[in-house]
Amino acid sequence: MSAKTTNLPVFPLDLFLLPGGITRLRIFEPRYLKMVGLASQLGGFVISSNKQNINQAYRWGSWVEVINFEQGKDGVLEIDVECGCLVKLSKLEQDNDKLLFADVEQRKHWSQKTSNTELALLADSLKTLFENNELLGKLYHDQLPNNPYWTVSRWLELLPIPFDVKNKFVFDSSYTEAKKLVHSIISQ
Repeated sequence: MSAKTTNLPVFPLDLFLLPGGITRLRIFEPRYLKMVGLASQLGGFVISSNKQNINQAYRWGSWVEVINFEQGKDGVLEIDVECGCLVKLSKLEQDNDKLLFADVEQRKHWSQKTSNTELALLADSLKTLFENNELLGKLYHDQLPNNPYWTVSRWLELLPIPFDVKNKFVFDSSYTEAKKLVHSIISQ
């Protein structure tokens, strides 16, 4: 993620993705094909939920880079993207193709920290999930670090928790509460 790039395309998608998170997107609309083309020049693009109000004081997004792309069996472009950091969005504008752009400011987040502390239940259950899910196994091959921040981040992304609940965990001080929530769900 380049610190020099401050204006990036925004992909409005109700997807919760924290730093280190990887997902596959299917791109077919012309404006988003344009976005993918620009991403290589600009150092990525931002995924930001539609569930946030454009004028809200703290609109955030996930600054992602394309790490793989291929054509799906149906001819649709499939791209794998990885989140490098969270960003605060400002000055949102649409271009003539109705592609949204915003100025971005990188934000610190607890998911970027490292620790050797182990969360055995959460880590083991996540590893099992990745082993039993073909797409997750492909996206996260060789990426199961023994890091509680990484583990809690992936569970937050994957669990079917309402976006407004997940949204509470985008602040740097929210790790303890995120860990409690994930642990309470997984331990059931």
